Amino acid sequence: MSDGTLSQDEIDALLQGTDELMSENMGNTGGAGFAPSKGVSAEALSETDKANIGEVLREIGQAQATTLSTLTNLNCVFGSPFIDSGQLEVLKKDIKGKLIQAKVNLSGGINGEWVYVVPEKSVLTITNILIGQENNTEVTDLVKNTFGELLSQITGSLVSVLSDKLGKQVTISTPILDYLNDGSAVTFSTSQYVVRLNYIFNVQDKGSAKFYAFMALSLAKNISSSLSSAKAAVSSSYGADPQQQSGVPVRSIGFEPLQVGVASEAMGNIALLLDVPMRVTVELGRTKMTIKEILGLGEGSIIELDKLAGEPVDILVNDKLIAQGEVVVIDENFAVRVTKIVSPMERIFENQENKF
Repeated sequence: MSDGTLSQDEIDALLQGTDELMSENMGNTGGAGFAPSKGVSAEALSETDKANIGEVLREIGQAQATTLSTLTNLNCVFGSPFIDSGQLEVLKKDIKGKLIQAKVNLSGGINGEWVYVVPEKSVLTITNILIGQENNTEVTDLVKNTFGELLSQITGSLVSVLSDKLGKQVTISTPILDYLNDGSAVTFSTSQYVVRLNYIFNVQDKGSAKFYAFMALSLAKNISSSLSSAKAAVSSSYGADPQQQSGVPVRSIGFEPLQVGVASEAMGNIALLLDVPMRVTVELGRTKMTIKEILGLGEGSIIELDKLAGEPVDILVNDKLIAQGEVVVIDENFAVRVTKIVSPMERIFENQENKF
């Protein structure tokens, strides 16, 4: 500070020994560095907790990067994982400028609040790709809606990783978004002591997007203990002697090598649905009319649609847009030649437009 004095926060931090580093190398934290605690005793998170949280963060980040790659059609790489813990009031001071805060609630196998905090620049880096507006610098309603849908997708990856790693079924609520002026406005309803996950998605040729995720210390310790229990259960299952368990002599059986072929498990489930009939609709176009205009329709009336001549028609399956194509004639029957398969993000936008 310019006057050489210490603030109360700095005094508290010194008294609680926050100058002692608790950083871990990449191997000990599952690929994520751990920062010194701020405003929390060193015993708040054990070495095992740090390693387990780092391992979970690495897998969550990689899964979310895969989801982002699918949505953007660009190569997205998860990087720079970092974890720190302390008082929320201290940790959120590091976050500068406007941002979007998104809260979700985890339930089922574990319970607690998970809060995403994403700087405005990072939000625009990703949403501009999705909405095709490279030079957009404003967080509009379209940007917020798009980012909300994006968070729903990557949070699905979060749930999958937690359910798989912890051996518990985890469910999550729909993200609730708030546009905040700076980090001081970040709120957390369950605890003033939190763990913060810091990581970056490097998007091919488009720059990088930084994400923060906050959770209560109690939730972090719950995740860690659940992961330890899941590992112990697996180790016990594989390490036990079958003969000692049952008292019955057991010998190994030799099997013929498996042949390369289609994954039977993956095909087995979907094969049950292959003969389910679906309604396919080809939509030439749409328009909006008042009741007066509709009542005035008669033979010979012309209804102008929102499609221009030569534009592709929409192909819908059970009222969901999946592709576009061009109308052709085959043996005096109308048909449609598919020219484009609609991406998942384009389907999201289509659903949003239909709502309005």
